[in-house]
Amino acid sequence: MRPEHHPATRTKATISRAAAVKRLREHLAAEAALPLQEGSRSQLLLHPQPTGKGVVVLFHGWSSGTYQYDVLAPQIYARGFDVYIPRLPGHGFKKPDGTSDPGHLLKSHEALGYRRYADEVYDRVRHLGGPVQVVGLSGGGNVALDLVARHPEIRGAVAIAPFLGSQDWKARTGHHLMWALDRLTFGQGSRFLNRLNHSWGPVEPTTGAGHWNHPIGAIYAMARYGDHVMRDLPKTRAPIQFITSATDRAASARLITEAHEKTGKNSRNGFYEFPAQLNVPHPMVHPLTNPVTSSIEKLNEITLKFLDAQIPTDSP
Repeated sequence: MRPEHHPATRTKATISRAAAVKRLREHLAAEAALPLQEGSRSQLLLHPQPTGKGVVVLFHGWSSGTYQYDVLAPQIYARGFDVYIPRLPGHGFKKPDGTSDPGHLLKSHEALGYRRYADEVYDRVRHLGGPVQVVGLSGGGNVALDLVARHPEIRGAVAIAPFLGSQDWKARTGHHLMWALDRLTFGQGSRFLNRLNHSWGPVEPTTGAGHWNHPIGAIYAMARYGDHVMRDLPKTRAPIQFITSATDRAASARLITEAHEKTGKNSRNGFYEFPAQLNVPHPMVHPLTNPVTSSIEKLNEITLKFLDAQIPTDSP
């Protein structure tokens, strides 16, 4: 047996990676027993040995599933990164008849459950070896920004249309009213929202995991989480690449711009916005939800360039 393979001479980093891999696989095994939709389960792409490139964590969009990174994740892995795509808390459940079960989504008063989830995910991957980088879409963009703001050792983040608040003025007004009511009632006032239903539209897609119909309180929880993230963003020291679309009808363009300003307009940060004429939708990372193929290719190009060398991209 060669010395470097003898148990007594293995490095601390190797032992830490082995322990981290074991924990990740145990988590995946436990999740496999849950009644989840296809396309919503957590995914792990792991190189047999550390490559030195580190790990990239991909957070999918709120009310969607991990399938959103079916195109991007293999490209990141091919560049030598380990890739972990965790399922957002409460997401992906289905009823015995196979239909979506949104009853597990975090409720109006559970916004900080996303922060606990973010820290749990980071704890799972930080010993895999090499730097940690995070990428997030929509609500997953909130998680990515939260982590990079509170964990300065994270190398960088790509925030794709983070849902820091709604683009719809009526939803924003309702959010502010509920926030004021919660302050007066110690977080109890908004709980009635958990009994009210919201749908993304009259026709539910037949493909892709997710929760087309869900409680309004669950959306409010993600928006409240966005408030917490915005407060912490000035602490950020690592570079961030923002990617948005001028025709995004879900995430607040004003708040994304403000987030960019809070993290510092400098040469390390990038802000790329797809122009209105392309009509790129909010869930822009996958062909099932974005028919503009050229924009997916551009998004992937921007993301890979940033992950490889922290080279930011700005709009032309």
